[in-house]
Amino acid sequence: MIKIVKKNIWYILLLLGTVNSFAQFQGNNLMEFQYGKIPTDSSAIATIYDRFVGSYNYKEFKSDVTLEQFYSEIDGSSYVNLSQFSLQYKNDKVEFVIGNLYETIGRGTLLRSFQIPGAVLEDLSYRSRHYFNRDILGASAKYQSNNFMAKAIYGSPLNYVFPPSVDSKLRRADTIAAVYSEYTYKNQTLGAAIMNHSNVGNDNLYSMVTLSGNLSPKVSYYIEVSQNIKNNSFGDFSKKASYAIYSGLNFALNNLGLSVEYKDYNKFLIGSGINEPPSLVKEHTYKLLNRSTHVLQPLNETGVQLEAFYSFPNFSTLTVNHTRATNDFGAKTTFEEYFVEYDFMIKDKHDVKVFVDYAEDPFKLEKSRISAGMYSEWKTSDKTSIKTDYEFQQFDRLNEGTINQVLSVGYSYKSKLIGTLVAEHSTDNFIVSSGSKVWLGANLNYKLNSKNTFQLFAGERRGGPACNAGVCYEVLDFKGVELRWTARF
Repeated sequence: MIKIVKKNIWYILLLLGTVNSFAQFQGNNLMEFQYGKIPTDSSAIATIYDRFVGSYNYKEFKSDVTLEQFYSEIDGSSYVNLSQFSLQYKNDKVEFVIGNLYETIGRGTLLRSFQIPGAVLEDLSYRSRHYFNRDILGASAKYQSNNFMAKAIYGSPLNYVFPPSVDSKLRRADTIAAVYSEYTYKNQTLGAAIMNHSNVGNDNLYSMVTLSGNLSPKVSYYIEVSQNIKNNSFGDFSKKASYAIYSGLNFALNNLGLSVEYKDYNKFLIGSGINEPPSLVKEHTYKLLNRSTHVLQPLNETGVQLEAFYSFPNFSTLTVNHTRATNDFGAKTTFEEYFVEYDFMIKDKHDVKVFVDYAEDPFKLEKSRISAGMYSEWKTSDKTSIKTDYEFQQFDRLNEGTINQVLSVGYSYKSKLIGTLVAEHSTDNFIVSSGSKVWLGANLNYKLNSKNTFQLFAGERRGGPACNAGVCYEVLDFKGVELRWTARF
């Protein structure tokens, strides 16, 4: 069966490649081999994950296909799956897509599709691996003029919690039908949407209104209000109602930038979680802070986020952020975070970032959490550099002190060859049975050419929450060897 699927796909691609010079084929492939253990494994096992994406263009038409494969010695975890296929027609006025598509309505309060590049999810229950994305299997139609846009969407969003080895009815239990339109007049845009959602016979109807634009050349704003209008009257924002309110205000003047955002979400988790309202939480690139990111609770959460940055004449940048989020599930809990980052250069060639962060996180029972660190890249020549990173974190949980640390040292040659040693240390009794634990690992990244890159990991890697593009997921601890090959063609 596997050979038949592969043969047919390559046969189709071969036929497409023989069409005249107006046609163009391109694609990419991600293959990852692992030999090692995750927390539930009693012994090391070997697995291979592969994802092929092919795209074919001919004048106004475009076709995409995605094939995912996973092989493991564990019964029931392996699969070969035609994960995505789509056909698109697009010109200056209209666009039609049928198959697997990505659509987001507004800022995501009603519906959000996404694809996290390079992220592969692993599930403890199924011991299987698959790509991290949420697409929609269905169809969409769009009309666009100078100041007006209208779009219709129908389909079933993917529940990425389940791997492709699971029945597709379980992976796509939600069905939506939506219409969205925008009209722009004098730099002000009014948007409106209505969406019907069904899941296992439970139907709901949602509305959304957006207003955005520029108040001046220096000030812009955005407002989005969504409601469940089947079970609640329009304009009802009581605690019994189901709604989502998001607003943002941005100010820019020369080297200074300011932003203020507000959220109020109540009983607004749609279906299996097909919507992703803006979280209004700083998404950090630093390992410890990213792992500590507050996860949005759309069933009940209000809050604000304030951020300011200033660029100095010497090319240094100061960023200050404050986040506050309150949840009320019978008892109120408030998450607060204060973050300061300074990015600067030494002798116009060495890049340095320093940060300090203070947070109160009652959801995770983390009191007086203090984090600090420094990231640096020291240029040793025109072609080589040395990277040194260190992060420190401490907090109290249930009257016990906890310390987390990360230290990494790396060497880079022309961005073609990058080697890094990473050490993590933790005394967190939620993940360490007694005392403390150290994770040691080595990464090697080799860029063979513009189309082929190899990444090798060996050692022990700490898992935990990871957040990217406003979406958080769980990364599992791993001990062993991992080789990833990324190719473009």
